[in-house]
Amino acid sequence: MTSNRLIQGGTVVDGTGRPPFAADVRIRDGVIVEIGPSLAAEGDGEATIDAAGALVTPGFVDGHTHYDLEMFWDPSLDPLPSYGITTMVMGNCGFGIAPTRADVQHDIADLLCFVEELPTSLETAVEWGWPTWSEYFAAASQVPLTLTPFAFTAHNALRATVMGRAAWERAATDDELEGICSLLDDALRAGSLGVSGNWFDTDRQGELVPSRLGDDRELDALLAVLARYPGALLQTIIRDDDLRTHVHGRAASAGVGVLSLGDGTGRGRDGEDGVVYLGGGGEPSRPRLGFESSIGTAAVPAWHELVNGPAARKLTLLADPEWRARARDDWDHPLDEQNSFRAEQLHELILSDPEHGPGPRGISLRALADERGEHPSDVLADWVLANGIGSRYTKLNAGRMTAEEREAQDRAFFDRPDMIFGGTDAGAHLKMFCGAGSALYLLTHWVRDIGELNVEQAVHFLTQRSTDFFSLRDRGVLEVGRRGDVNVFALDEIELHDLERVHDLPGGDYRFSRPSAGFRATLVAGVPTVLDGKPTEERPARLSSAREAAVS
Repeated sequence: MTSNRLIQGGTVVDGTGRPPFAADVRIRDGVIVEIGPSLAAEGDGEATIDAAGALVTPGFVDGHTHYDLEMFWDPSLDPLPSYGITTMVMGNCGFGIAPTRADVQHDIADLLCFVEELPTSLETAVEWGWPTWSEYFAAASQVPLTLTPFAFTAHNALRATVMGRAAWERAATDDELEGICSLLDDALRAGSLGVSGNWFDTDRQGELVPSRLGDDRELDALLAVLARYPGALLQTIIRDDDLRTHVHGRAASAGVGVLSLGDGTGRGRDGEDGVVYLGGGGEPSRPRLGFESSIGTAAVPAWHELVNGPAARKLTLLADPEWRARARDDWDHPLDEQNSFRAEQLHELILSDPEHGPGPRGISLRALADERGEHPSDVLADWVLANGIGSRYTKLNAGRMTAEEREAQDRAFFDRPDMIFGGTDAGAHLKMFCGAGSALYLLTHWVRDIGELNVEQAVHFLTQRSTDFFSLRDRGVLEVGRRGDVNVFALDEIELHDLERVHDLPGGDYRFSRPSAGFRATLVAGVPTVLDGKPTEERPARLSSAREAAVS
C-alpha cells in the first residue's frame, strides 16, 4: 500500500502542546512534507483520508511493553495499532531475550515468561537465541511489524549470558564484569536504548532475579558504558526507597538519565536529578489473578510454591493439613515481596470466574472468611478445591490506593515535568489484563468525559513527551521532515473497550485483548495499519535503532 497520503479537513493537534489548528497534512515516501490549509490532492498514487470533524495527531507512544517474544509469534501486535500506537519500547524491567547462551537460554526466557506472565509455550513457539544483542537486532529487525519497537537490553540477560547459573548466586568477578560491559557496548552500538535493571522481582523458584545480585562495582561499570552513548538510559524497577535513591544517585553521578517505575505502582518522588518517572493517567487496572501461575504470591512461600509448581500436585496440596498449616503461617508472616493476600486488601480481593464449581462468586475473600469464621488461607484453599485450579480472583485496586487517591495522584502527575505517560505494560500478564490501549483513558476520560485535561495536553503526553525523553527525534510531532506516523480520530467516535478473551495463543490458549477503539486511521510512515476502525494487513515497521532515530 502506498505511503503517500493527504489527510484533509482535520484539526491538527501537533504533539507539542500548542493549541489545535485547522490544516491538511501531506505525507510522501513515509515523511511529512507539507502541513497547511486546503492542500490540493496530487497524482502519483497519493491516497486521501477524510478527517472532517476529526483530530489529526502524531502516532502514540507506549513507553513500557513486553513484546520481546510475542513480536515473533504475532507481528500484528494486537491490539496496539487499533489504539493508535505507532511506537513502543520493550526490553523493560530487566527482562529480555538477548543476549543469551544455550545453557541458560531457558532460564533467560523463563524470567520473562514467569514475571511478565507469558505462556511458556511462547519460548518454543518461535525460533530465537542470539549470543549478542547485535545479532538479535539483525534478525529481529527483519520481522515486518505493525508499529516500530525500540528496545532496552536486559541486565538479567547480560549477567546470565556471561555468568551462567552463577548469575543467580553472586556478584560478578572482574573478568565477568568485563564480559558484561562488552556485551552492553555491543548492544548500544547496534541501537539499544540502554540497559533495564530489576531490583524488585523474584523468579519462579522464589529466588532473587540475577540483577538483584549485582553490586555497586557492576552498576558503576554499566553506567560508565551507558555514559559513552549520548541519550542512553538506565531503566529501573526498585522495591526499596533507600536503594532507589542510591541507584539513582550513582546514575546521576555518571551523567546517565533514568526511567524509573518507582515502587512498581507508578509513584515517583520529587527532586532526583536526571530521573523521569513513568506516570499514571491510564485506565484503572483491575487485574485477574489465578492459580495456574502467578507472581502475586511471592510473599507467601507456601502459596507461591503451590501456584507455580507442578499442576498434578496442586489439589493434593490444597487438601493437605501440613501444607495448610504452613500456608497459614506464611500468610500471617509474609516476606517483603509481591503479595496479593495483604491483610488490608482482602476486602478488595474478589473471588470470581470459577472454572466449573459452585462458587461463591462476586464475594471478597475477607467477607467469606468472616462469614465462615476461618483463616483466609484455608477459605481460599477450600474455594479453589471446590471451583478448580482454573478459577481466578480480581483485585479492585492494583496498588494500595483507593480510586479517589489514584485520581488525585494522577492530577499531581500531570503538572510534573519529570513524568512521561502512556506506558501500559502491554504484552505482559496476558491472562491478568490487557494493558494495550489503556493509555487511551487520557483522551476518553480525562479530556472527553471530565474535561480535566485539554486535548493538546493529552496528545503531548502520548507523543512528544515520550519521544523527547527517549531521544527519538524523527517522530512524536507533526512537522515537516518527521515520520508520517499519524492518527486520525474524533473524540466522540473512539472508545476504550472492555476486555475480551481471544483464543489465539500457541496451543489454543486464551489471552485478553480489546475490540478496536474506532480510529479513522492510524498510519506508520504513511502506511495505514488501521482504516475506518479496522486493522489492515499492512506491516510497514521494523525493530529500529535508537542511535539512528536520535540523529534524524
